Formats: sequence, C-alpha cells, structure tokens
Amino acid sequence: MENLSFYFSIEYPIVSLFGNPMSLIELLGTTTGLLCVYLASKNHILTWPFGILTSICFFFLFFQIQLYSDMLLQIYFFGSSVYGWIVWRKRTGAYVKIRSLGTSKNLVLVFVILLGTYIFGKITSRLPFWLPSIFVKPPEFLYWDAFTTVGSIVANFLLAKRKLESWFLWVFVDVVCIAIYSLKEIPFVTLEYIVFLLIAFYGCHHWYKELKQNQNVI
Repeated sequence: MENLSFYFSIEYPIVSLFGNPMSLIELLGTTTGLLCVYLASKNHILTWPFGILTSICFFFLFFQIQLYSDMLLQIYFFGSSVYGWIVWRKRTGAYVKIRSLGTSKNLVLVFVILLGTYIFGKITSRLPFWLPSIFVKPPEFLYWDAFTTVGSIVANFLLAKRKLESWFLWVFVDVVCIAIYSLKEIPFVTLEYIVFLLIAFYGCHHWYKELKQNQNVI
C-alpha cells in the first residue's frame, strides 16, 4: 500500500515533457481525460467510465497541489459521469438521439451561466477571508475562472443529456482556459486544452451532422 501511494504521489515523476516532470497520476489523469473528451465527440458511451477515472486521478492530484476548488469540482465530475453513464444506458435497446435546446432554452442557459458565474465569483473572492489558513492568496482571474467552473458543470450536464449545445459551450470554456493557463505559464496544461478545443470543434461538427440526420429520419 505504501508503494502504491508512493507511485501515485506527484513527488515521483515518471516522464519529462518539455522539461517539466510528470507524475504517474498526472499522466493517467491527462490520458484518460483526453480519451474521455475524444469519445464524447464520437457520441460513445465509454465517455463516462473514462470520465470517472479522470475525476478520481485529478481529485488526488489537485489535493496534493492545494487546488482545492478544482479538487471539489472533481466530485461533481465524478457524479455527473456516473449520471451520464446511467442516462445513456437506461433505455435497453434504445438509442438516445442528439437534440438541440432551441432558442428560448438557450437564452435561459446563457442567463443561468452568467448568474452562476457572478455568484461563484463572489463566493470565491471571499474564500481568503473565510478560510485564510487554507486560501492564503487571493484568487486570480476571478470571474473568468468562475466562468470555466460554471461552464464546465453546465456543459457536462448537457453532454449527459446529449444536447448539441454542450459542445459549443465547451469551445468557449476551452478558449478561456487556454488564455488563463497560458498567462499562468503552464505550458503542458495549455497544450492539453488546445487539444480539448480541437476535439470540441470536432464534437460540434459531428453532433450537428448527426442531429440533422436524426431530423431527416423523423
């Protein structure tokens, strides 16, 4: 057990990329994360088990580097991955078709995301005052970071529901993440999100094409 915890520690790098050491848990989390997003773009049910593995890896990774907000977000991703797996499998022999929300629901969606971003940003800004021993420094990119969190939650929920808009939202989230991680000078994570962005564009195209095919069948 001690050897297992040692190998999953960020203090034990197994490879080096661009001069930056990478631990086993980071490598596993990144690999399963890329597979999860790619499979989601292909509308494949294995999206969700890989999502579960990714959330477990990143939960322990973020705990070790004191990114507690991101750590807690993994609990949501774990739950939503389990939920998505159940939803996609609940109709035996039936195929859950890709759908679009429609104009009115999209307007509600935008309002919910903006309101959620504002509320989460306000809460995050107070963390150094509420828990100064844990959150020593004030948050950076306050509302942009809040948007990526809220946007990720909503996009993941829409993905579980097989809504086309999930991929358009992922595009916006990935663009903001790329900008933040680039400014924070985290090159490997920035590169990973560039890959996520490309997959999101592919997901938009692939799901839109399938949506049109479903409409033609109807």
